[in-house]
Amino acid sequence: MKDLDPHVISARARATITSWVGTDHPRAFDLQTLATELVTNAIRYGLGTMPAARWVRMRLEREPSFLRLAVIDPGHANTFPQLREPVNDPRPDDEDAAIEGGRGLHVVQNITNGCWGHYYNIQNERVVWALVPIARPPHGWYDGASACRGVQASP
Repeated sequence: MKDLDPHVISARARATITSWVGTDHPRAFDLQTLATELVTNAIRYGLGTMPAARWVRMRLEREPSFLRLAVIDPGHANTFPQLREPVNDPRPDDEDAAIEGGRGLHVVQNITNGCWGHYYNIQNERVVWALVPIARPPHGWYDGASACRGVQASP
């Protein structure tokens, strides 16, 4: 997967978010971080081994009080995104043997206060989504679990 270098793709994801919301948006950094984590996971876990399935899409939608970031991959992996204990467990094709795994979804969990999830769409593509309030709430005032109640996984 040399053509899908996670560092290059992550930089593209951050640049795309910046082009969508600008640098002055109160959630720009959070959205860039979410995009980086979710796109990296899609590349690492979601593409499977099919050569034709080397794509990842990103979508940002505004809801009344939230922004919904969705990262879509071909859905060829046999795994589901889930929080796990961070480990130093490089895969055989990882160039950096010191790579750590398991931290990305903890970052997503922290930024969204647990308001993220995944589903398979009608094309059987995997969609991983995350909601963030449009305005940054005062520290300790945002309850992601409550905010997620009643929110549809797929728009």
